[in-house]
Amino acid sequence: MNSESGTKFFCDRMAGSLCKYLRFMGYDCISANDMPPGNSREDTIILNIAKTEHRYILTQDSELARRGEGIAIRLISSDLGDQISQLVSAGLISPRIRLTRCSRCNALLMKGPGINPVNPFAPDDETLMHCPVCYRQYWEGTHTRNMRVRLEEMTGNCEKG
Repeated sequence: MNSESGTKFFCDRMAGSLCKYLRFMGYDCISANDMPPGNSREDTIILNIAKTEHRYILTQDSELARRGEGIAIRLISSDLGDQISQLVSAGLISPRIRLTRCSRCNALLMKGPGINPVNPFAPDDETLMHCPVCYRQYWEGTHTRNMRVRLEEMTGNCEKG
């Protein structure tokens, strides 16, 4: 299964790093961290959004996982590598950095520098991508290579760029 499969996720507040990595892997993933804090009905809101948008809820909260039976995945570890491996084992993701989504806001990336001046550290080539929503720039550089290595180490899989 891969990002083109349409598998979508909703990470609760305890899965922020997982959300970022899922976005780097190309998965449509929203986060409770993007919601205003302090709402006592947050779990109910997460459940409603996940049901409406056909998203898997990723959580360490056993109560939220119980309430979301059928759409919630209870993450058995707080370790990012273990969480990714759990989703791979469940057949929900393919661990590969794709750079197709913004890690900050989840929007699909577009080719080119966008409206912002090019970052002085960005390459001047076809690997430059930008977010049309928050204007962040992405490219295939050292950071991306390091993420690929880290993902390989976490999952034990050899990934091809």
